[in-house]
Amino acid sequence: MTRGADSDLGTTGNRYCERIGLASVPCVEDVLDRDEVSLFHLMVVALLERGRPMTVEQIAERLTEAGAVARSGDMVLALKRAWHGREPVFRDPRGGLGLNLSSSELDRMMWHAGLRPPRFQPPEPPLEPAQPGDEVALTENELTAAFHDRSLYGFSAHRQAAAVLDVRLRPMRVDQVEGVLAGMTRYRSPFAADRVRFWRSTLVALDGDGRLTLDRNSPDLGVMRRAVRKLARPVLIQQARHDQWLKLREERDAVLAEERQRQAQESAHLRRAVIRAVPETEAPGAIALVAIGTRSIRTFVGGELAGVVDVLAEFDVLIGLHVRETLHGVGVDPDRWRLVDLKPPQKSRRLNRRGRTLQISPELLISSTTGISRPLGDPAKVARYLAEADTRKLTRRLESDVKALWAFYHYGVLHHCVRLRWGFRDEMFPVDWALPGEPSLYETLQGAQEAGVPVDLVVGSAPGWADPWSRARRGSVLKVEPWQVTVRLDDEVWRFDRRDIQAVRLA
Repeated sequence: MTRGADSDLGTTGNRYCERIGLASVPCVEDVLDRDEVSLFHLMVVALLERGRPMTVEQIAERLTEAGAVARSGDMVLALKRAWHGREPVFRDPRGGLGLNLSSSELDRMMWHAGLRPPRFQPPEPPLEPAQPGDEVALTENELTAAFHDRSLYGFSAHRQAAAVLDVRLRPMRVDQVEGVLAGMTRYRSPFAADRVRFWRSTLVALDGDGRLTLDRNSPDLGVMRRAVRKLARPVLIQQARHDQWLKLREERDAVLAEERQRQAQESAHLRRAVIRAVPETEAPGAIALVAIGTRSIRTFVGGELAGVVDVLAEFDVLIGLHVRETLHGVGVDPDRWRLVDLKPPQKSRRLNRRGRTLQISPELLISSTTGISRPLGDPAKVARYLAEADTRKLTRRLESDVKALWAFYHYGVLHHCVRLRWGFRDEMFPVDWALPGEPSLYETLQGAQEAGVPVDLVVGSAPGWADPWSRARRGSVLKVEPWQVTVRLDDEVWRFDRRDIQAVRLA
């Protein structure tokens, strides 16, 4: 089902769907009654359906038309509460709400809304194992499945012994049978040779040498086999399912490894740049740009800004503070690039029960993460440099800013989180900055340990710009833990807090 001229047929004219590769434009009515679809999911679907930013009033009108109902009775207020700044929805400089097509949250929400199939489809359960007839002897697998770690207090001793003799196909001493059973479970009552003669069943008897023998003509033999198989059957079914999942996991891991390798190769070829614009949320008066591949810095001030659009077109990924607003300020469509906005993932943090709140500024978070004391220039000074056309001081300050932003971005990609340190507080905030296939710190360290390859580590503050590996220490990874890594450096064993690692590479 499709709706309206905005949707048309297929994805013609819908840049959102074209960019993310949706074969057809979704429709709000089609996902309205799906389980686990929230009002926020419907907001995302409405934006995908339109293919461009909408005001919250337009989204409310569209959802109401589709039949969605807000519990409060006010759809606009309900949408604002459902969103409250969450990815993948953002507010553009004109006040509309748009979709961040680079966000991994968008892919997850599309799956929830049924707009894409699941990455993994659980298989049909395996066929239950066939039940042998009573004339077929028990197998070792059936015996283990029936008796292993099971309470056998309600299972007669002569049937326990008969089951062992049926599997082993030979007479056995009482202590041998008892040893087999004791090795399978401790939840049973042992028996001795002097008790065997009191067994009423003809199934098991003592021969002339004092060994237990199984009477294969006994009418109780089939009953015993049936009772043992009744205990074993649920376990065997569970084992079959477990084996199926192990095989499936091996196949899935191989597919994921291949996909990850492909993604890593694709990510390695993407051209990335970190940009720093001042002012941040208005038409910029100056922009500094770091080309990550070449580690070169360019600054555009005043009339030079006319050429920044052509330079930005050379890149696939743009990274910066309020990067979307910056691109709007220079008059280009932000959705032409994959964007990484380095603004704090959280605006504030409650410090105590009395309500004292810490405002989390970009400067605080960058400094906490990288150890750079003054990561960004004073806005008042930068504004004065712009007003006075002091190109030298402005360029120097912007180049320093963009280097700090690069270090901050690099840490976030490496750890998949950034660090907040203030007073006694030291915590991590997750960020979604890494490109698909880019290895994390854990993956790099774990891979180095498994391969026996030494690594270079930069610990403490962010690496220097001119020579990033000048402070690196080379060592062998001995153990990788959730918060620590143990490394052998110069015949000494060191344990580092993983959060303190700023850079790593295979030596």
